[in-house]
Amino acid sequence: MRIASVSDIHLEYRSNRELFLKMAAEIGARGADLVLVVGDVSHIDELIVRSIRVLARQAERVAYVPGNHDLWVDRPGEDVQNDSGFNTWKRHDQHLKAMIESEGGHYLPAAPLRMGDIAVAGSCGWYDYSFLQPEFRGQIPELALREQTIDGMQWGDRTRTAFRDTEGRLMSNPEVARRMEDALHAQLSALERDPSVERVVCATHHQQYEQTVRRAGTLPWEFFNAFMGSSRMGELIDQHSKVEHVIYGHTHALGDHRVGARRVFGTPLGYPREHKGISDEEVLRTRIGWIEL
Repeated sequence: MRIASVSDIHLEYRSNRELFLKMAAEIGARGADLVLVVGDVSHIDELIVRSIRVLARQAERVAYVPGNHDLWVDRPGEDVQNDSGFNTWKRHDQHLKAMIESEGGHYLPAAPLRMGDIAVAGSCGWYDYSFLQPEFRGQIPELALREQTIDGMQWGDRTRTAFRDTEGRLMSNPEVARRMEDALHAQLSALERDPSVERVVCATHHQQYEQTVRRAGTLPWEFFNAFMGSSRMGELIDQHSKVEHVIYGHTHALGDHRVGARRVFGTPLGYPREHKGISDEEVLRTRIGWIEL
């Protein structure tokens, strides 16, 4: 089985849309059986739907996990965390699932995808500040982490997402991460117990391992690494021996690592400025991930 993966394609940019069509054609030409979309297609619903439709013409199966940008609501000038009636879980659990399934895609947060003796599990994941190095944690007030703001710069999730619990209370980012991780752990545990499944691919938008985090050693870069993912997610994945390949997005930095017995990799397209000057041929070679099973 041949699996292709893409992430962080950010189709709100015209140049990325043009590259994405070439990436999709390459995926079809190389005979992918499955395409994994590992988050951050766009905050624009139409573009998410169109991406699944395009990829479904190139491979027999398409599976998707949302990224943080896919969960964004676009209300310019508003902070949705102040709107008690708004809950991002509704978009995560219902709206995106319906959109993906309307185009024949598989929504991985709802259930793993099983293909014979191979299965794919997935989650958006979230962040709990565990990738913030201790030497910087002491320099950053807890309020700055909660507000996701430093030196006048703010992480976009702060005003465009609002996860609420069953009582309507605004959840903290670590609480969101725990819920995402626990759901993924339940998927992986069920697959681990299933004798018909021999190998598992795990895809999460947010990062799972310290080894994949790009370090600068300075602020504000290391402050924003607090929002890259969760080390607990990697610890939970490590409990499942059937997981051979782990895919991440979010960082916009290419990487291919060995973490224990697992291959852990990311092939994000990123923003146009991040691949400026790179030929289309190089994009096709480096911004599509491949797994042969």
